[in-house]
Amino acid sequence: MSSISQFLPEPKHTISRPETKVEEVSDVQALVATTTDSGAIPEYGQRLGWVPKTAGDFGDGGAYPEIHVLQYPLGMGKKRAAKGNALSKQVDSDGNTSYSALANFGRRENETVHSQFKDL
Repeated sequence: MSSISQFLPEPKHTISRPETKVEEVSDVQALVATTTDSGAIPEYGQRLGWVPKTAGDFGDGGAYPEIHVLQYPLGMGKKRAAKGNALSKQVDSDGNTSYSALANFGRRENETVHSQFKDL
């Protein structure tokens, strides 16, 4: 079986990537661990393995584009918990259900809703 590399020309340029040693990576991770314990944000080139988790990690705003995780600096863009849409049943002293809360639900506070005939 023939290989496709037989038909392709030799590459004009080669990419040389420096190989990182396991010892160097562990040293960087140890450095990052010590800096995050003290509360300081690691420098730009030394953020390997560091992830911002608190609002204090973002300082006065701005995300870290070199860190590929979801980031919400100052809570911007983060979905907030939706308000519940459950209503409590209101009953008067005689045990009759008051439907005015149901009629007023979702309306502005200053908006007048006539829920009974006697309100007109």
